[in-house]
Amino acid sequence: MQLPRFILQEPNLVEKPWGGRWIARFKGIDEKRRIGESWEFSTHASKPSYVLIRGRRVNLLDLLKRAGKEILGREARVLPILVKLLDINTRISVQVHPNDETARLLGEEDAGKDEAWLVLHGGRVYIGFRETIDPKDEQLTQPEIVDKMNSFDAEYLDSFKIPAGTIHCAEKVRVLELSSNSNLTYRIHDFEGRGTQIEKAIRALKLQVTRPEDVKGEKGRIEMGKFGAEVVKVSGVEEFRLKGFNILIPIDGSVVLQSGGEILELRKGQSCLVPAMAGEYRIEGKGVLVCRIYTLN
Repeated sequence: MQLPRFILQEPNLVEKPWGGRWIARFKGIDEKRRIGESWEFSTHASKPSYVLIRGRRVNLLDLLKRAGKEILGREARVLPILVKLLDINTRISVQVHPNDETARLLGEEDAGKDEAWLVLHGGRVYIGFRETIDPKDEQLTQPEIVDKMNSFDAEYLDSFKIPAGTIHCAEKVRVLELSSNSNLTYRIHDFEGRGTQIEKAIRALKLQVTRPEDVKGEKGRIEMGKFGAEVVKVSGVEEFRLKGFNILIPIDGSVVLQSGGEILELRKGQSCLVPAMAGEYRIEGKGVLVCRIYTLN
C-alpha cells in the first residue's frame, strides 16, 4: 500500500454523563449527544480509530499490521500512545490508573497507564494527595476526598503530569489527554453514581504526598517518559524533521501541511498523523496554534 504523507482521522466519539457540546463545536461537527471523549488516534482494541487513506476508510489497527514500520518508524502493530480530547462539562470520577506491575498482578489484559493533560479550556483539576492517606480512611471513597488532594486552577495551555498510581479528578475543564496505550481506570468515587473499583484502586494508589511541582508541567508543553506534546505558534512556515511519527491538531485555526509534494489543509479540531516515512514536513499558517504530539523512544 502506498501511504500518504498525511493521514486524517475520522470522528471517534464517546458519550459520557459528564460530557457536553464543546468537542462538537471544536471540531465543527453536528452532534447532539453529550460527548465526553473523542479518541483522536487509537489502536486500543476497545475503540480503534478509522483513518482515510486516499479516500478509503481503513481501521488503523489493520493499517499498522501492514505498514507499522513505515508509520511508526519501527516494527510495531499498535500505537504506543492513546490521544483523546476530553470535555469535562461537570466532574469526572475520582480515579487512578495502575502501573504495569500492578496491572499484571491484578490480571488485567491492558498494561499500566501514565497520562498527561494539556488544558484547552480552563477549569479545575485535582492531582495527588496533599497529605499521606491511610488506606482505611473512610473519606477515601467519599466526595470529600478531593479536599485532601492538590487543587489547581487550570488555565489555557497549562499542562499536568499524571503518573500511574496518582489519584486525580477534574471539573469544568477541556483537555487534550495523552496516555500510554491503555484504558485501565479504577474509580474511587463517582459523582454520577456509577460503580467503583475500590479494592483495585487501593492496590494501585500512591498514598503518600504528591508535590504540586512534580505534576505541574510547562505552559504549552508536556513530556513524560514515553511521549510528549508541544503547542507551536505557526506564523509563516515551520519545518520539522521526523524521528518517528507526529500527530498534529490545530487548536485555534487552520493550517496547510506540505511534505514530498503532498499538500493538506488541516482545519481546527482535525487530527492528522504524519508517518515516519515522510521524513520531514512543513506547517504554514497565520498565527495559528498547533499541538504537535510525539514519542520519546
